Amino acid sequence: MKLKSQYCEVKAFNPSPRTKEAIKEMNRISDMSTILQRMLMFTPFFQIFVGPSHKALPSAAPSSYQLSVQDWILFADSIRAVGLIERRQLEKIAFSVANTARGDERKFWECVYNAL
Repeated sequence: MKLKSQYCEVKAFNPSPRTKEAIKEMNRISDMSTILQRMLMFTPFFQIFVGPSHKALPSAAPSSYQLSVQDWILFADSIRAVGLIERRQLEKIAFSVANTARGDERKFWECVYNAL
């Protein structure tokens, strides 16, 4: 395979059922990653403004305290990790299919892998 970040061109080809399934799986992974990132983004705001008691919005003083005790570095690392895990999973699929494909289909998957 070529080195990462080297892009290539693939002319039209008829994808095999294996390629169609792999693309479907890659789309599922991307969709789940987006959902997970959105859920992670919502969590600290839920903790800050609603709190564990699930009562009405707390007063300003408790909110400011809760805001300052949140681990924002861990939060940012968690959000970033979702993208990294997504990329690794997509790479695994592309690499796996590229190693079993032939011809234009193999070239397509090599391009996908290198583009990730």
